[in-house]
Amino acid sequence: MPRAVRIHEFGGPEKLTVEDTNIGDPGPGEILLRHEAAAVHFADVLVREGTYFLKPDLPSGLGLEGAGVIEAVGDGVTDFQPGDRAAYRFNLGAYSDARIIAADQIHALPDNVDAKTAVAGTVRGMTAQYLVRQIRDIGPTDTVLVHAASGGMGTLLTQWCKHLGATVIGTAGGPAKTEIAKTNGCDHVIDYASEDFAARVMEITNGEGVPVAYDGVGAAVYDGTVACLAPRGFYINYGHASGFLPPLDAMELNRKSLVFTKASLKDFVRDPAVMKAMLAEVFDLLGSGVLDPGISAEYALADIADAQRAIASRETTGAIVVVP
Repeated sequence: MPRAVRIHEFGGPEKLTVEDTNIGDPGPGEILLRHEAAAVHFADVLVREGTYFLKPDLPSGLGLEGAGVIEAVGDGVTDFQPGDRAAYRFNLGAYSDARIIAADQIHALPDNVDAKTAVAGTVRGMTAQYLVRQIRDIGPTDTVLVHAASGGMGTLLTQWCKHLGATVIGTAGGPAKTEIAKTNGCDHVIDYASEDFAARVMEITNGEGVPVAYDGVGAAVYDGTVACLAPRGFYINYGHASGFLPPLDAMELNRKSLVFTKASLKDFVRDPAVMKAMLAEVFDLLGSGVLDPGISAEYALADIADAQRAIASRETTGAIVVVP
């Protein structure tokens, strides 16, 4: 019988249960998708804890991004047929062997992008796209700071910025992670477990600071990031793995005319045409190998609690996936 991960109350990893499910047949406008892989995002941890902006009714499935093979289609579905490969994002229920989902919530996978790469790279890739191409279009004259440059998002941000010709200063914690950041393409790597990253950034940039900083870490790096931004620099925050950011002091930003944004993918994909173009660009770079999400670990569905503990502890590098 197919299995699915559920929570019946919000809390720690112990609240995750793997349960047998009776899926049934897809209804009108729906498809039955057999999962080949699911992503593990920090956002999944926040959903489990009940602290994410998406707070589902309980009991609830978990996992926001999945990919696999269509096994059946319901009445009225004409764009897909059994045997097609498909993926989806931002739809709870990916932590399962199989599921029914509306056909208008999925998209076809190109032949040169496998299921594991798709779940490791689609949402992260689309996030990287709006960070480096929309909020601030990065080019060859830019020097950018990428925090957690060995992590899932940091990996893709580094690779995309290098693809656009930028100089990348990456931060990471500890020798193993700094080596991965170098492999990802960083021109300079700072171990913020043993170095003052803000001071090193100013040294590397000859006292100028960086025009753009990408931060998915949050509280632990906020003060240092503000300190090492150049005048009129962009502080682009897209996550808070170390804790929520402090209340912003407008006059602190004013001292260097800094631009601050805390960005979320949902606000960049509201226009279907824009979203389609973003997906096309991401799949082109994933399929060509320009972007490599760097899958560092695979977990069985039964070990989902271990997967979430690993990503919440910030011990992981690259991306981790669940393989049902």
